[in-house]
Amino acid sequence: MKTWLKRFGEAYYRFLETDEDADTILRETKLGWLPYAVSGAILALILMGDYLF
Repeated sequence: MKTWLKRFGEAYYRFLETDEDADTILRETKLGWLPYAVSGAILALILMGDYLF
């Protein structure tokens, strides 16, 4: 888990501070599908919250 957080932090920093392509950053940090899964889960929680409340 600690390794994933470290990689995610590195990718986030590189995405904000450099002009590199997002796909290149994800490939080099070996995160693959993880950011897409996290953002999808957040979106699902937002939609469920709007629907249920």
